[in-house]
Amino acid sequence: MSDAPPPKTPAAPLPPLHPRAGLGRYANRLDLILGAAALLIVALIPEVREALGVKNGYRGTVPNIVLFLGIYTVLALGLNVVVGFTGLLDLGYVTFLVTGAVFTSFMLSLTRTETGIDWPMANPEFAGGEPVMAWNGAILLILLGAGVLCALVGLLRGIPTLRVRGDYYAIVTLGFAEIVYEVALWDDSNLLNVSRITNGAFGVNLSDSHRPTLFGAKLYYDTWQLYFLIIAVVVGAFLMTHHLNRSRIGRALAAIRLDETAAQACGVNVAKHKMIAFAVSGFIGGVGGGLYAIWNGTVAVKGLDVWQSVLILCGVVLGGMGSIRGTAVGIAGLMCLGEVLREDIGGVSVPPEARFLIYGLLLIIVMRFRPQGILPAVRRGTPVTAAEHEVLTRQASTLYTLGRPQDANRETDR
Repeated sequence: MSDAPPPKTPAAPLPPLHPRAGLGRYANRLDLILGAAALLIVALIPEVREALGVKNGYRGTVPNIVLFLGIYTVLALGLNVVVGFTGLLDLGYVTFLVTGAVFTSFMLSLTRTETGIDWPMANPEFAGGEPVMAWNGAILLILLGAGVLCALVGLLRGIPTLRVRGDYYAIVTLGFAEIVYEVALWDDSNLLNVSRITNGAFGVNLSDSHRPTLFGAKLYYDTWQLYFLIIAVVVGAFLMTHHLNRSRIGRALAAIRLDETAAQACGVNVAKHKMIAFAVSGFIGGVGGGLYAIWNGTVAVKGLDVWQSVLILCGVVLGGMGSIRGTAVGIAGLMCLGEVLREDIGGVSVPPEARFLIYGLLLIIVMRFRPQGILPAVRRGTPVTAAEHEVLTRQASTLYTLGRPQDANRETDR
């Protein structure tokens, strides 16, 4: 019996590439082109309106809806980091919206008087003082601070939920959001008088003197400074989530989404990467909350309940969980539908309470006929066909040979 290894089968030529090869690369290029085109269209809307005879192209229903969509697109991209990239169901994302909005209104309303710095909600007689954050460009620092604060809130919320999965995580986030909502409405009859900061159910109204300044002008909903600030933040959120998804951290989050136990067995630090996802998601949500405070001018916690979380989550699921472009399309479509339902169509108006019923019906239809969403994420790589699998099996080299120890020593001596 010969000890020589059996002759290898001649390598067969590999079959041609699968027709879907390179789809991810071309899809990324297409996303870049479409995103640039959409950005150009949005930036030119006010100019087109002024060319059509409108005195101020930044004032009106269409530009205001664009700002509204931009803010909620930022919030949806932040939620997509946890829901889409990590695979955790978050029902309490409104926590970051509330925290970022309240922090921004608090910083903008700080007033300098002869006796020091105070907060007009706590001492109304100081309302006529000089704003502390009135210098040009201070809003950028405030937005950064709102993001950092919400990132810390995300870490704080994430610590007790590291070992919680599935529906239990959703319940914990929902409970945390309800706690923040209720505490924000506490008055002097409770343990902490939080209404000194949030003004309770009435909310905080930013006066003209406390409006932030950017590029030498006060920021209002009809100024070009706020219009392009929101566009810049939307672009930044896109780039941030895109690079996160394509990075090593993004691949680790994808492994956690597919199978947390298998990811941990492969060496992925599940707790560390979850905390990173919570922090990034909270940071983006905090910046979105700050933009909401500036755009709306009034921060009323009473109107920022858990239904805002459900609305943003519906937009993410509708567009495609894990898909950045799908998230933007889903939340934009949902918000545009909400604006349409506000109007009287043929003398028929939809009650505000019925909008969520329509949202739910739309979500059921999409989940029935397209469960992956309108624009699902394009996964890089190509599935192996049957012919390719057969060729690769024939070409597989021998990793090791089973035999007697003396045979292995003989092979080593040679």
